[in-house]
Amino acid sequence: MSERAEIYQRLRERIEQLPVIDCHEHTVGPQAAQENREPLAYLMPGYIQSDLASVVYPGWPEGNFWSILNDQDVSTEEKWPLFEPIWRQTEHTAYARVTKRILKEVYGENEMTLAALQRIRERLIDMRDPAIYRQILDQAGVRCRLVNIWIDLKKYVAGEYPLYERDRFLIPLPGFHDVRNWQQVWNITQIIDQSVTTLDGYVETCREMFRRMKERGAVGFKDQSAYNRTLAYENANHVEAEALFNRFMADPRAALGWPEAKPLSDYLFHRFMDMAAELELPVQIHTGHMAGIRNDIVKTNAVQLIPLLELHRNVRFDLFHGNWPYMGEYLYLGKNYPNVHLDLCWLHIIDPVYGKNLLSEGLGAMPHGKIHAYGGDYGDSILHAVAHLGIARDVVAAALAEQVEWRWIDEAQALQIAVDWLFNNPNEFFNLGFERVAV
Repeated sequence: MSERAEIYQRLRERIEQLPVIDCHEHTVGPQAAQENREPLAYLMPGYIQSDLASVVYPGWPEGNFWSILNDQDVSTEEKWPLFEPIWRQTEHTAYARVTKRILKEVYGENEMTLAALQRIRERLIDMRDPAIYRQILDQAGVRCRLVNIWIDLKKYVAGEYPLYERDRFLIPLPGFHDVRNWQQVWNITQIIDQSVTTLDGYVETCREMFRRMKERGAVGFKDQSAYNRTLAYENANHVEAEALFNRFMADPRAALGWPEAKPLSDYLFHRFMDMAAELELPVQIHTGHMAGIRNDIVKTNAVQLIPLLELHRNVRFDLFHGNWPYMGEYLYLGKNYPNVHLDLCWLHIIDPVYGKNLLSEGLGAMPHGKIHAYGGDYGDSILHAVAHLGIARDVVAAALAEQVEWRWIDEAQALQIAVDWLFNNPNEFFNLGFERVAV
């Protein structure tokens, strides 16, 4: 066995025991979990479907395939002839590795076969059971989750929407700055029973909403507008933004198109960054790769945020997803801007080798205290998030083993770095209040 392999094994065993802050989830809790009746619908939600979709050949009845795969009332036996040839082309991706880990570690099955699926059919874990849900998180060492969920904000502000016990809420920003018609403005301001007629009135109403959300426990903002627009937020002026706002406020039937509405969105985003500074709340921003297929990666490169980072130097930014595939730009931002931290949520199942290289290179390129190593980025299938965490621990151990082999750090330092990446850094960045862990 090579020296690095021996180092990796020792580190990986210790890293398995470290506590974790899950920096990004879309989960509500056991009350939102679904009944599971059919194994493929249960095992294959979320990101793996992007890999499956990327090999569906021209002429394949895409809509029919997905409706069958995700239907819990269609039998596994009926799905298997459609699913198996596509799975064989995708089974070695990291998304597929999540499914394989669940099969092996939870159900004791070494391979995806029809017989394996038939064997587990009557043993599918019921995530609606709060005790089971809690036990899974406890065994994985997940102390806290930062959640980006779309709940009834009116109830949340009023204190009538209790979050799951270990979750912390992130204010979802896109809907607040991508306003293009009167109805959107009305719906948002009704969260606190206000109505507005001016852009300044809308901005002040949002400020009050965000203040109340922080009082209810919100620990930051989250924005994933990169799915729909460029990350280049220009410093639009009030006059231009106000003219656009007034156009649809004067006529409830009017609506702005895109990119016509961009100056208004840009202006509001900058005002919300001012509020983030006032409220001392960090801002998470989606950068790099997007879920699904057929999107434009160029518009999501985090380097386009530089003017925003320069202008709002007193706002703490948490930049997501390793900015995949733009690693050099990402490390540059973490090294060069004191108000930027790098968040590797989702990254380890997008491209684990990239994740390992980023952590290994990043250790020498920038302060390790500015990296948050894990976020599951799943919905309410926590087995998938926990399987992702296992892969993230593999990646962290591999990156640190490489650095120990090179004699850049020793094993004791590697373990402390691991607990900082997985727990201490996000705990302190988001002011979560847990005691710092030393190893």
